Amino acid sequence: MTAPSPVTALDSTTQYAHKLSNGLTLVAEAIPAVRSAAMTLLIPAGAANDPLDASGASSVVAEWVLRGAGSRDSRALSAYLDDLGTQRGSQAETLFTRFSASLLGSNLLGILPVYADIVRAPHLHDDGFAPSQDLALQQLSAIEDEPSSKLSILLRERHYDFPFGRSTSGIRQDVEAMSAEKLRSDFAQRFTPQGAILSVAGAFDWPALKDATEKAFGTWVAPPAVAWPARKAPCGTHHETQQTNQVQIGLAYDTLPDNHPDSILVQTTLNVLSGGMGARLFVEVREKQGLCYSIHAGYHSFRDRAAIFGYAGTAPDRAQRTLDSFFVELHRLSNGITRDELERAKTMMKARVIMQGESSGSRAGSLAYDIYQRGRTRTLEELRLLIDSVTLARVNDYLSANPIRNVTLVTVGPEALKVET
Repeated sequence: MTAPSPVTALDSTTQYAHKLSNGLTLVAEAIPAVRSAAMTLLIPAGAANDPLDASGASSVVAEWVLRGAGSRDSRALSAYLDDLGTQRGSQAETLFTRFSASLLGSNLLGILPVYADIVRAPHLHDDGFAPSQDLALQQLSAIEDEPSSKLSILLRERHYDFPFGRSTSGIRQDVEAMSAEKLRSDFAQRFTPQGAILSVAGAFDWPALKDATEKAFGTWVAPPAVAWPARKAPCGTHHETQQTNQVQIGLAYDTLPDNHPDSILVQTTLNVLSGGMGARLFVEVREKQGLCYSIHAGYHSFRDRAAIFGYAGTAPDRAQRTLDSFFVELHRLSNGITRDELERAKTMMKARVIMQGESSGSRAGSLAYDIYQRGRTRTLEELRLLIDSVTLARVNDYLSANPIRNVTLVTVGPEALKVET
């Protein structure tokens, strides 16, 4: 079903939407100023619905499906995309397996049948399984050598309810126990057009793009992907003892999801807290007190839940003071922010919108996740107006009414830290 009419933005881009009868949603934004085009394809097969005894399956499959599909073997598939100048990637995320591609707009329609083959008819031969499994195991080994990555995984697992906190990298014993036969069956059950999103941004002809998408994906039929029931997260405080000369501190607390009307206030506040070298965490904890070598916080959102995730890396003898100072800055937010901080935050947010508009790849990704979060896309002009709508009174009223509470804390280092209540 095609949208009644395109939505034309004030910045001269034009957006389109079309839903295929099999459930796949196509969205696109024509950008007159560019000759490139970028594509994002989201398939609802991510870590959250990995088989319960095969955590990490989506990560293995995301690599395996690229080793031959349709009429092309692995080498022919890679050569074809290279010949079209395609910069590409694939990765497992929490809710989706994501495929991305950027190339000249004139070559865009040439890759759609190929990606349709990748998600509908990959070869999944035995000889391609072992290398894909090995890559997943190498990623798990790299995490063990990178304490901050290990901390991030532990924090998400403890803060988000299962299955939303499942690691995209999986569990080593599960990955080691996987077989080609089992993952072929898993692929057949989870790769589906129902809930899939294809987004395009850049230079293209809409009628031709819509027809090519229907031709490539329209006959794809598969049942909805499996969804596991939620299980409450442990949250609280957790420590992993590791005898190193560094301490990794991670904390998380719930906030408004991106589709909430007031989420712009959360994101504005986050820029005050952790928006570069002039933000509170950097200035107050790192620069003035010299307590840590790295400190920051970021926003992450699903459709119905979201959280702020904070991180600090420091030495063992400064770890407790770093944590205490981190909490001081979090709780100080309830007192509000200043007008100068607000204007700086809004300037940074607008700069990111402008830079996003200069990248067809960034726009394709944003369109896809807008569809997931909101069921509709937003123009750059809408984003700019949203930022302009933020006032000091709105932000400070929100902060006063929503003090930070119920923080999940995870630390990795020689000794556990104390949380002042």
